[in-house]
Amino acid sequence: MITEYDHLPIRCPKLGHKLNFHYCRTGDSGEPCRRILHCWSERLSIKEFMQEHYGDETMAAITAPPKDKVYSLLELIQQAQENAKKAKERKAAGDG
Repeated sequence: MITEYDHLPIRCPKLGHKLNFHYCRTGDSGEPCRRILHCWSERLSIKEFMQEHYGDETMAAITAPPKDKVYSLLELIQQAQENAKKAKERKAAGDG
C-alpha cells in the first residue's frame, strides 16, 4: 500500500522543519522529492518502495543529477515573465 509510511516523520534538510513521509512522496506538485532516496534510506527500503509504486520516469527524475543553479534561476525568471505576460493579457481582456 502506497500510504503505509505516510505518517512517519522526518526533519527535512531542504525545508528545515519536520514533516511526514507523505509530503516527501507527493510534494507540492504530486511528485516525489528528488532527495527522497537520500533522506529515507536509513529508515525504509526506500528504493524498493519507489520502484514498486512509481514508474521508470519518476525514478529517473529523482536519481538524475540536479540542474545547474544558473540554469534553474533562468528557468524561474522565464516562468515569472510568462506568468506576468498572462496576467497582463487577462487584465487587458477584462478591460476591453
